[in-house]
Amino acid sequence: MQEATPDRREVRICLDRRLVSRQIQLRKTIARRAEEQGKTLGHSVDERQELAEVEALIEAKTRTLVFEGLGWGRWRDLMAKHPPAKDQAETFERAIKLAFMPENVGSMAFNAETFVPAAVAASAVEPPVSVEEVVELLHRGPPGVIDRIWAAVLEVNLAGSDDPFVGEVASDGARPSAKKSRRRSRSGSLGRSS
Repeated sequence: MQEATPDRREVRICLDRRLVSRQIQLRKTIARRAEEQGKTLGHSVDERQELAEVEALIEAKTRTLVFEGLGWGRWRDLMAKHPPAKDQAETFERAIKLAFMPENVGSMAFNAETFVPAAVAASAVEPPVSVEEVVELLHRGPPGVIDRIWAAVLEVNLAGSDDPFVGEVASDGARPSAKKSRRRSRSGSLGRSS
């Protein structure tokens, strides 16, 4: 077990949403004009130049965040420090009773207002971020960016790796052969890269 390393994921984000919006607008304009003009170059040199400038600015303002799994023990301990508020616990219980959630997820209940920033901060390794910085991002950042960050944190901490051997156990309890796993990995059903 000494060779075990945590999962890592990178998330590239640009928080200057005006630039991103302008890029989207320019791409739509260029595409619309190309369609109107019968698939010819449907944009002016000025639009192409502006799009190139906007994309260069976006690239300059884009940051790569790297998240690393905490390991089950640290994740569980962190969750225990952020128990759900009474109303949140009741919501979890109702969801389990109504079969919206499996029963075993009840042990995963947490206070989303405090746990999410703590989990993001604890999992961020490059650059390291404080809980306060995460709280500010949660309040000011666009929902799509927040969702990508949270998805990466959940993936490195809960989803497991892309290891083709993880989770593959035959009904008789035997592990599949390495040859079979590699073959499945090449076919695309396992071993996707991020």
